[in-house]
Amino acid sequence: MAKVMVIYDSQSGFTELMAKAVVEGVHEVKGIDVELLKVGTPFSVTRLESADAIILGSPAIYGNTTEWMKIFLESLSCAKEASRINLSGKIGGVFGSYGWDGGWIVDMLSKEMGALEIKIVAPAVALVHGMYEKVQIEEKSIEKCRELGRAIAEKC
Repeated sequence: MAKVMVIYDSQSGFTELMAKAVVEGVHEVKGIDVELLKVGTPFSVTRLESADAIILGSPAIYGNTTEWMKIFLESLSCAKEASRINLSGKIGGVFGSYGWDGGWIVDMLSKEMGALEIKIVAPAVALVHGMYEKVQIEEKSIEKCRELGRAIAEKC
């Protein structure tokens, strides 16, 4: 059975809603196992080697990833450099939320995945959220996240 890992961070809950919608999309494809992990929760980065696909998501915090996502990406990079993890040949995708930066977060995550030799195989999803407002997400936005999960699962 193919496996997809969705790894995300969230501060206001908006990106977490996106991550759960991505997982829903993966579930729409039969024969795919999916695991949802939030950075900052202890897990070994070597678990990613068992995945066929990796999907990363983060909100933009002042034009960058969250601190936990930054630490996670640095640990992946260090593990790769030390030959403790090999993600080459895996497929993946990215999603992110932003308030003002125009969605650069997905470009940053895509670049990080490229450095890990993970091939992006579906269009990134970047959604704007309201600043200082109650966390809301429109159904059409949720559907974009589902489409991301479904598209990657279909390519596993």
